[in-house]
Order: sequence, then C-alpha cells, then structure tokens
Amino acid sequence: MKRLFTAIQVKEENALLKFFEESFNLTIINNLIDFKERESPDNYLPFFMRGYSLPINRTFGGKVHQICCRISNDLGFSEKEIEFYVSNDSEFNSSSIFSSIPDKPHIVVINRGLIERVSTPELEFIIGHEIGHLIYHHSYVTRIIQYVYPTYENLPPILQKLYDVWSKLCEISADRVGLIACGNLEVAVRGLFKLSSGLDDKYFNLSFDNMVKIADQTYSEMHDHPSYVSASHPANPIRIKALLEFSKSRLWKHIGEKKSLVADKALESRMNEILYLIKKVPFDDQEETELLFMASAGLMLLSAHEDVKDEEYNYLINVLAQYIHWPPAYLEELNKNNLQAVMKRAAKKIRANFPQRARDLARQLFPIIVRDRKITNSEVEVFTKISTEELKIPFSEVADIFLGGIRELYQPFG
Repeated sequence: MKRLFTAIQVKEENALLKFFEESFNLTIINNLIDFKERESPDNYLPFFMRGYSLPINRTFGGKVHQICCRISNDLGFSEKEIEFYVSNDSEFNSSSIFSSIPDKPHIVVINRGLIERVSTPELEFIIGHEIGHLIYHHSYVTRIIQYVYPTYENLPPILQKLYDVWSKLCEISADRVGLIACGNLEVAVRGLFKLSSGLDDKYFNLSFDNMVKIADQTYSEMHDHPSYVSASHPANPIRIKALLEFSKSRLWKHIGEKKSLVADKALESRMNEILYLIKKVPFDDQEETELLFMASAGLMLLSAHEDVKDEEYNYLINVLAQYIHWPPAYLEELNKNNLQAVMKRAAKKIRANFPQRARDLARQLFPIIVRDRKITNSEVEVFTKISTEELKIPFSEVADIFLGGIRELYQPFG
C-alpha cells in the first residue's frame, strides 16, 4: 500500500513537506511535544473526544461503523489504529488528526451534518479522503507550524504562501485516496459538489455530465481571470478538475489493472497547468512590474557588499512573496549580469504608469540595508541612486525614508 500512496501523492506536496521538515526540523519539535503529552496524560485528545463526541464503534456505530472499518482496512489500517467519532455539528465537514505516538490511535471526526446528507458511497469517499490526510501525515505538519506560529498572521509572508499552496495540494492528494476508497468517479464528484454546497440531493438533481460541465465552465472562467485566495482548500472546480484528470491518467488505469506503478509525466504536466490556479503569481501589469523592480533592485542592494547575510536575503524573499509564491526561483531566473538594466526598465515603467507606488517601494527596499544591523557606504549609495535617479524621488524625501527607517529598524548590537 505504501508504494501506491507514494505514487498517487501530488509530487509538489511532497517536495513542500521536505522543505518544511528542513526549515522547522519538524521531527525534533514533534518529538518534544509528544514527550510532554505522554508526561501529562490528562491532555490526551481522545479523552476529550469521548466526552464531547460519540465514538463510532460496534455498540453505537451500526452501518457507519461498518463503513469506517471496511474503508480503513482497505487502506491498510487495523481497527485499533483509527478512532472514529461523530460530532454534534451541523456543519457539512469532517476532519482527521494524525497521532505520531505508536500506541495512540489516529482520530477521524465526522460531523452530524455531513452524515445526515450523504449516501453510503459518498461517505466512503469522504472517509477515504480523511484517511488520506492520515496517510500523508498532514495534520502533523500543521500541528508544528501552528505551535511555532500560533497566530497565522504572524507567519512570514513566504511561509504563508507556501503553507497555503501545500494545504491545497494536501486536499488534492487526499481526494485521490478518497477515489480509491469509493472506487467510483461519479460518487467522488458528487461528494465534492455536496461538500461545496452543504446540500443533499433533494435540493438539486444533477447528472454526472452536468456536474462536470458546471465544474469545467467555472474552471475555465478561473483560468481566464485568475485571482489568489488564501484558504486551506482549493476551489471546488479545481478539485474536481484535478480528480477528473487523475481518473483519465495512465497511473489510475494501472492501479485498476494492478500493474506496476511508475511516474506519469503526462499527468504531472496536466496537473501543473491546473495547480497554477492555486498559487500566487502576478495577476496584472502593475504586479509584474513591481515584482521585477523589487527583485532586481533588491539583488543590487544585496550585492552592494560582499558578505550577503541570511537576514537580508530572507527579508527580500518575504517582500517578493506578496507577488509570487516562491521568490527564490524567480530570483534565480533573473539575469544577474544585467540587473541594472532590468531595474532601470522596471523603474521607468513605474514612473510612467504607477508613479504613486514609487515611495512605498523605496520604503520596502530600505530594510535590506539594516537587516544585518550594519550600514555600509556602498549600500547607502546604491539605495540613494535607485531612489533619486530611477524612481525620481527628491533627495529630501529619500533622506526622510532613510532616517525614518533607521529610527524604526536600526539596532546595532541589538
């Protein structure tokens, strides 16, 4: 089973998982949290769940218990490895919590509002989807990030963008496990329609073809007019489109035929086109111009002295993250031998088309100078030339920006 789940996992999701592991050292932090939980058994989550939710077991669960057991068994879990609960919540939702402690079960919670409105096959898809999150340890990553950054707004912009993308990719990987669990594409698509609307079949009577048509039409509109939304789940048309492409792939065919599973480059290519819509990219000429200017001017400031500090580089990629989800790749693609010409063209366009942005962009550039708690003459010279000669900001105002930034940010030996 492990090989199957590795094969169907969205490749970029796994790459981002490795990035988070290296950036946070997830294993060390998780082990310490687990140690404290074992030390304080009163904090054990299932104790809370049993007190406030109904466990789905042989005594109470009936048909739902049978479905939970069958799907978890089909996906490689024993009955004791996952505890299922029903929450008295009318919201059309479900969730899962991964346990990294060997003798403690994982948890899947299904809201009452969901069980009341889905068919048995649709419930199979949803349970499979939640078990997919367990298979890929999704809540394990979320747990650590939320521990380090309890308030989402405090996440550095670069991490916000990457976490948003990763969360959406997780849903697409889990949808694939859900499809394997229920074995029927129409059931999976209908389940996704219900998840997006919260309505059961008595409120709409759509054929599978009509559901696909609606999803395709909305997806096309999103493709033609892209926008970025910070959310944990992809828009429903994107999820359906991704699942449809997966169901048409050679990989899905080989799963059904029980053939050996190899990388499906055609599927990966189609997925890259779809997943473009869940990532932050410049959506108009102004954003593209500002990104180009801030990237080229920022690199010029970084190279104003030989020893580039991590603090300076990290600040720059966090500024660029307001325009694009993975700035390091964008910086790598810039022509390093012609940065000044690139910066000049972008600055000229800003002066001509977006002059109201010049001073704010200069203010955003300034912190690169003091991020390492030092101010060098070369940095001051580069910043002043960019601001006065290219953005055409009067020197008096540049001095104000400089002095204001020093008062707010400069802390030598701090």
